[in-house]
Amino acid sequence: MRMVRSLLLLFAAAGSLLAGCSQPRPKPIAGCNYKVIPLTVGPKWKQPWRGADATAAAVLEQAEDPEAAALGRALQARRLLKAGVRRVASEGGPRDQFLALSGGGQHGAFGAGFFYGMQAAARAKQESLPTWDIVTGVSTGSLQSTLLFLANQPVPSDRSYGWVDGPMSGKDGATGLVVPPGESNVGDLVLAYSIAKEADLMRVRRGGAVTGALLKGSSASFAPLRDRLLQIMTIGTLRAVGQEWVANKRQLFVGVSNLDDGDGYGIDMTELASRTLSTSAAGDLARIQGCYVDALLASASVPPGVPPVTLQTDRSTSMYMDGGARFGMFLEPVLAARRAAGEDRPAEVTLVVNTSMAAGPWSADGAPMQRWSVVSAALRAVDLMETQVYVFSAAAVADLGVAKGGLNMAVLSNGGIPGGEPPEAHAFDGKSCSQWQAIDAAAKPIQFYPRYMACTADYGRSRGTIAQWNHRVAAQP
Repeated sequence: MRMVRSLLLLFAAAGSLLAGCSQPRPKPIAGCNYKVIPLTVGPKWKQPWRGADATAAAVLEQAEDPEAAALGRALQARRLLKAGVRRVASEGGPRDQFLALSGGGQHGAFGAGFFYGMQAAARAKQESLPTWDIVTGVSTGSLQSTLLFLANQPVPSDRSYGWVDGPMSGKDGATGLVVPPGESNVGDLVLAYSIAKEADLMRVRRGGAVTGALLKGSSASFAPLRDRLLQIMTIGTLRAVGQEWVANKRQLFVGVSNLDDGDGYGIDMTELASRTLSTSAAGDLARIQGCYVDALLASASVPPGVPPVTLQTDRSTSMYMDGGARFGMFLEPVLAARRAAGEDRPAEVTLVVNTSMAAGPWSADGAPMQRWSVVSAALRAVDLMETQVYVFSAAAVADLGVAKGGLNMAVLSNGGIPGGEPPEAHAFDGKSCSQWQAIDAAAKPIQFYPRYMACTADYGRSRGTIAQWNHRVAAQP
């Protein structure tokens, strides 16, 4: 959201012009009909595990939503499938695995690198990453979610790699983290964060970021990112996701914010992907693929940086933007339906926060602010509110993990790691991450810093390899 804050200052001075430059509502892909569940904060999602006085009526109240009730039934079926495979001695039932991925823009490179390091360590021991029963993602976390959902699946044969570029591809002579295309789904996730220039992901509007935003409603578009996603989220990839839903009742949700009604929603991506299993018509498959990619883009789009995305759901046709406006990450609203179906067993929660969750000091050139204005104070307030949304969201997910008996939490910070390396000090290809960020800044990117992203991914890899969590509550066998 750094891009948004930088643009707000310019927009404040051009407010009178903005009033005359309204934009038409973007058109959705017809027939997507996404299945969604509400991500609501309040009594509806009251957490019964917080107190022993929760009644059955309170639990059932959480299943009033039809999609949530259906989810609960699906999870109950999932339990039956797993019952004969894994047992928890103390409870006589299976231990579930949940994964929540936060937003964080370019810092999603940290999470991608972290899981790549985890996978390398697991393979060295002839093991694999966990097969998560439920995966949720917001913003950059939504872009990560599909390939992590398929972490232990073979790479689909129809995935193309014309988009691969940047430091982690090895094409520009970098000697740090280099990942071969098609090595694994997690490896392809790392490559998705490898760019040679910002234009690999974002196209600035003609006339520049500010003029483009005033005249076209946004400073840039995610057209290059959409093209990249279409080459990653292939029909083979979607069919692999859908098969996991049909065969194993695993589920994947991405979080979005509805600009029209102001609420947050989780889009059921596994149900959407499963539609590819019942058709071979090229037109139908292309439409489902477009629906899938548009949902990911909606979860990551932050106006006025990039425009909102109109989605047709089973509830309404509305405009959507970055889910981080409501939740930095989420899990509890999805699990409420699980409890309503009578499923409330021990679980292990993995939470990866692709940001430091720190607003930092309010300063000018390293010194405390001596002068302020209405605009600068307002921007600082936005910064603090964004940070707090992420802090509250992370606390809710982490609290759930502790209560359920197992938590693995990694944050883009060395907080809670005695002697842990600060992210900005990590060395990659001869320079620290902070040095690479300064070098990238010379090109004046709006949001994406290529070498800094590669360094951040390598920092994540170094921690994932040794399972260096910021907070961990070990699940009992």
